[in-house]
Amino acid sequence: MILQTKRGPREPKGQSSENDARAWASESSARPRGHKKGGRSTSGFALGVFFVALYVVLSAAGEVYAASYFQKADVFVALLLSFAVVCITFNFLARHEGGEARAGKWSLLVFVALNVVTAISWIGLFIGLKYAEPAIVVAFMVALGPAATVWLNALIRRRGAPPASDIVVSAAIATIGTYMIWISASGNAGVEWGARSSIGIVFAIVAGLSLALTNILVKVLFDGGFSGRQVLAHRFYGTILLLLGLVDHSSIVPEISQHWFAIAAIGLSTIVLPLLLIQEGIRRVEPFTVNMVLSTAPIVTFLFQYFDSRIVPSSHTFVGNVLITAIAVSNIYLQYRRSA
Repeated sequence: MILQTKRGPREPKGQSSENDARAWASESSARPRGHKKGGRSTSGFALGVFFVALYVVLSAAGEVYAASYFQKADVFVALLLSFAVVCITFNFLARHEGGEARAGKWSLLVFVALNVVTAISWIGLFIGLKYAEPAIVVAFMVALGPAATVWLNALIRRRGAPPASDIVVSAAIATIGTYMIWISASGNAGVEWGARSSIGIVFAIVAGLSLALTNILVKVLFDGGFSGRQVLAHRFYGTILLLLGLVDHSSIVPEISQHWFAIAAIGLSTIVLPLLLIQEGIRRVEPFTVNMVLSTAPIVTFLFQYFDSRIVPSSHTFVGNVLITAIAVSNIYLQYRRSA
């Protein structure tokens, strides 16, 4: 079993005992702001946010490039090769890494669930990018993420009812997500609404819900002592199997020979490096905080779209993205103050 059977989540290393906590409380007024409290600190919170923010910037650039590339190439070949490389690389690295993880039926169940939702979220994302404006696709994903996370986190990790402020923030972002639906359907997006645009929107919604569940499951494995390398080594089997069923096997060799540089760039910028960054962020902060930082992704993606001549800048998309980002940044600041 990877989760504690005692009440509450497993305490991180360095956590004070109950007696130490009482002693700390009596001295807290004399300590400087930002001092470690219960094994957590503002510096740890800031570093976690920084890693997720780097993920947002890097993946936004990669997603815009991938959306342009997928208009003329096979999306499934690029994904299959990228995930295969990730899986092989981190299986090799994880074999040489010790850990405190306790394997059992529960951890196996969590890994199976993680494989399923990982496959859905990544494939849903890239199919959405093929048929809809990248900034719209990312906005759908982040609009659904906070609302799903507050309840899934309480249910799966047994954190209790989410704070009222988190519920209000997630509902506000989800409301703006409905505005983004109107932008796409009314023809006011940066990419013209086509026969398959609705497919892109549906896949973006599914990907957003799956991403929220993915972040929580990764956090559960971290709570159980698994390392980032171990999680990356074993979370893509389902994705690879699904892609093997979707890909045209006769196109693999020609696709690699013609577009090897683009495939490598997409793999590094949208999968390998972003995964390393976001897992370091998830390790340091709560899933809801991760989703708040991810909510800044639409405006970053929108700015990168200026490098894609296929997309016409849309003021409606810009307004929706700014609103989501403003709410997310405000909430991140409040959480930072809370952690201090």
